[in-house]
Amino acid sequence: MKKLDVDCLATIEFQVSWNSNEADHTERFLGRKVNLWRDILPQGMKESLMGLSRGSQVKLSFEPGQVVPASSDRDIITTKSSNFTRRQFLGRSLTPRLGRFYPRGMLGGVHFFANDIRPCRITFINEKTITADCSHPLAGKKLSISARLDDFAPKDCEVGGRLTHWPEEILGSGPGMQARINHVSTDFSSGSFDRIDQSPDHRFYQSPRFTNHIDQQAQEFLRSEYSRLVQPGMDILDLMSSASSHLPIDLDIRVEGLGLNDEEMAANPRLDTRLVHDLNKTPELPYGDCSFDAVLCSLSVEYLTNPYQIVREVARILRPGGILAVGFSSRWFPAKVTRLWQEMHEFERVGFVLDLMLKTDMFSDLETTSIRNWWRPEDDPHIDQTLISDPVYVVSATRKPG
Repeated sequence: MKKLDVDCLATIEFQVSWNSNEADHTERFLGRKVNLWRDILPQGMKESLMGLSRGSQVKLSFEPGQVVPASSDRDIITTKSSNFTRRQFLGRSLTPRLGRFYPRGMLGGVHFFANDIRPCRITFINEKTITADCSHPLAGKKLSISARLDDFAPKDCEVGGRLTHWPEEILGSGPGMQARINHVSTDFSSGSFDRIDQSPDHRFYQSPRFTNHIDQQAQEFLRSEYSRLVQPGMDILDLMSSASSHLPIDLDIRVEGLGLNDEEMAANPRLDTRLVHDLNKTPELPYGDCSFDAVLCSLSVEYLTNPYQIVREVARILRPGGILAVGFSSRWFPAKVTRLWQEMHEFERVGFVLDLMLKTDMFSDLETTSIRNWWRPEDDPHIDQTLISDPVYVVSATRKPG
């Protein structure tokens, strides 16, 4: 079979592009076993895909309200501040913050059942009242959606009752949460940069930890994102470095590693030089102004107890036009990750990393990318727990001139 038709199950890579006031955003999502006869796709996409061969791609544009529901006055809920249910998380009560997302059930039983986990966003708060927006985070946004036909095969038999709404699968689980509300900064000042294990980090990392924090598929995605941002001849700082820098091995670049364990960094084939330095103890970076063309921070930003100061330091040591890229996923050392990071939805974490860059006022051309729902490699040790590869999130920006 060379052409796609309704009797096929397809593997389709969806890519959704949209813009906020702060950044350009891309959400990549693998549609697995897409049933062209039964499933729901964005308007016009099914017809555009029919008859295509493997590797073909279609791209459609959508006005607000065509893919996700448009917002309405019914989505805006105002309630007494006392109605907010202050649930416990890691031994502390959650306090509502401007711009943050919370389960609707926390607004109080007057409006929603207590177990309603659908997200809503706090848009106004004072001592007496809270206003929350329950519309989709992408309501009001124009969307561009491309679909690349990776593979397809005839259905062996019809799977009765299974129907997938692909716009909900792709966009119903967080995309849009990373944007601010009408230029207003999200309140991440919850004072939750402490960790369960408050002991000095050098003790935790005094023995090398040769572990892959993400699976091989996710590592390849992180490497491909860095490849898109890094150019030959660059001087690069691998911030919070370890045994892997997730950089292409054959790229002509100079890489310095800054991390907590010299033995880990010695095993990193990409590092030309290395330096042991505890950022949480001494946030000042031991480099002169304009020392690097790019700074990469991989799978580590969640451990920083003073992240705003660190990003200001990164801006200082970057040359004008230099790149800062922060990549992360959904796995970490539980004892050392900050409380705030654990409180946030995965896409709120993207917004938080954006906020780190925006608050310096020294970066432009901000971009975010999410990559989700790919197959986990069969030889991965966690394949028995989940068939899905670890998600990858990358936030990048360019150092402004001057």
